[in-house]
Amino acid sequence: MIAPRQHQRGLSLIELLISMSIGAFMLIGIISLVAAVSATRTRLATSSEQIENARYSMFLFNEDVAVAGFFGEYHPGVGIGDYQLTDPCDDSGLAANLGFDSGTIELPVPVSGVAAGDPLPDCIAAESPVANAEVLTVRRVDVTPVAVADIAASNTTPYLQIALCALDASPYLLHTDPVQLTLRNKACDAPAVAWPYQVTSYFLSTCEDCSNGGDGRPTLKFARYANGTLSVEALVSGVEDMHFQYGLDLTGDGSPDCYVDNPALAAAPAGCAVAGWSATPVENWQNVVAIKVHLLVRAETETLEAVADDTYDIGRAARVGPFDDRFKRQVSSSVIMLPNVAGPRE
Repeated sequence: MIAPRQHQRGLSLIELLISMSIGAFMLIGIISLVAAVSATRTRLATSSEQIENARYSMFLFNEDVAVAGFFGEYHPGVGIGDYQLTDPCDDSGLAANLGFDSGTIELPVPVSGVAAGDPLPDCIAAESPVANAEVLTVRRVDVTPVAVADIAASNTTPYLQIALCALDASPYLLHTDPVQLTLRNKACDAPAVAWPYQVTSYFLSTCEDCSNGGDGRPTLKFARYANGTLSVEALVSGVEDMHFQYGLDLTGDGSPDCYVDNPALAAAPAGCAVAGWSATPVENWQNVVAIKVHLLVRAETETLEAVADDTYDIGRAARVGPFDDRFKRQVSSSVIMLPNVAGPRE
């Protein structure tokens, strides 16, 4: 006789425990995988954010610094005329205050700066600058000229007009009043175009929004005199430190002979020829043909990783850091030539 088939009507306790254990291990594995993917995604987002902030900051510097010393269709030539150091905070619109004098052929220096520890211009000192802030000031006209007839009588923007007519008495004029812009075109039968003048000073602030004590986000900002007004704007947050090295052409061939932190020093620093150095700061500033820009960019948020003890080389004699926090950082550097200064020397 065949025995009746036995049907299982449930699971034993041991089987249940084994199943739950296997499920728990699988769940732990899934959670670990999700956590790892999430952490990797966060690191990638942080790195991408830093890279983009550094890239955009360098883009801004390249766009502006490379056009430093652009004064429309005018350049006096090497050894002709004088250059003037002017207050980057001046918003008077007056030619003399901005460094222009057509009678003695004076122009403002294309670039100048403030080295770490030196006094800051008033308009920057009032904007919560970082400790030992460095400043880079760029002077030029806008690349797009306008017809004098299109300048309003109430205009407050200083315009630079270049004489293309050989019969004009002055080589150039700078004025806010279009009636005073009387220089003519090459055919001497109509007013020459005019170029709006601007001055831009880059610096670092301890905050992007500095109201109510500030938000604690280090930010690249500029103080710009343009369109007749002086304004301060935030450009890129997360830029924590910034250093400039200035390449000076001391031999007149258009190439940098040495790089220095401060061209305003009375004596030539190591690496620069004593014979070509001037004790007059403006004479050294007018010889700047290239600038090395070093930026230390910090992530917007802290990570969950251990406190890092990294140090960073941004071109100074000593490395910066460690910072004893969990913010990720990276250095971005670039060399920017000044064609409007170097070109005529070549």
